Amino acid sequence: VAVTDWPPGGPVARAANDLRRTLARGADGLPERRRALLAGLTLGDDREQPPDMAASFRAAGLTHLLAVSGQNVAFVLTIAAPGLSRLRFGPRLGGTLAVLGGFAVVTRAEPSVLRAVAMAGVAATGGALGRPAASGRALALGVAGMILVDPLLTTSLGFRLSVVGAAGIVVAARRLERRLPGPRWFAASLAVTVAAQAAGAPLPAGNVVGGPVLPLAANLLAAAAAGLILARGVARGPVAGRCGVGAA
Repeated sequence: VAVTDWPPGGPVARAANDLRRTLARGADGLPERRRALLAGLTLGDDREQPPDMAASFRAAGLTHLLAVSGQNVAFVLTIAAPGLSRLRFGPRLGGTLAVLGGFAVVTRAEPSVLRAVAMAGVAATGGALGRPAASGRALALGVAGMILVDPLLTTSLGFRLSVVGAAGIVVAARRLERRLPGPRWFAASLAVTVAAQAAGAPLPAGNVVGGPVLPLAANLLAAAAAGLILARGVARGPVAGRCGVGAA
């Protein structure tokens, strides 16, 4: 079958594709494996990942790092916050929702992205209207709205893992943190990891080769590094793609 012609797409789709290509160009100077890893962490694009890399992440319980979700959404909102905070009430809410919608389009609206975007959208709308929504309510309203729009999302394992992982963090992370010994940064990170892993364990992808201990250790070690790579990819990637690696 040969594809001979196709429509150019709307302005939103063209802008999203242009940004993805710019980010890809920004990583051209990296070795192949690192380029594939950066694409997975920033955009959830795992097409170029070698099989052994994917197997290693799966065995260590780190596949969620290669699926764009709440961490990425929070980072993008942090980048946009200085500009959004200068706007008045109405435009600020509109701008926040536009950033969330644009990010969903750029990352190809993966189920985990939709969950995170919906939850953030509910929280932003509630805060703007003077009715802040607790994390549990934001998750419930966001997920319910998504299922009403597209009931087939319930058949996606990625969507289910994202929902139960977020629910585990919302319900148990804060309580676990208060009971864990050690520095607060360590207790908070460990509590989030334990809550998310325990909530996702009953699902098929929640079972990893190393049992329950390996993913805890791997996530504690990998979380900080993944955050730094995400920061570099999102902040420097467009600059490198437009102006060259030297400028970035």
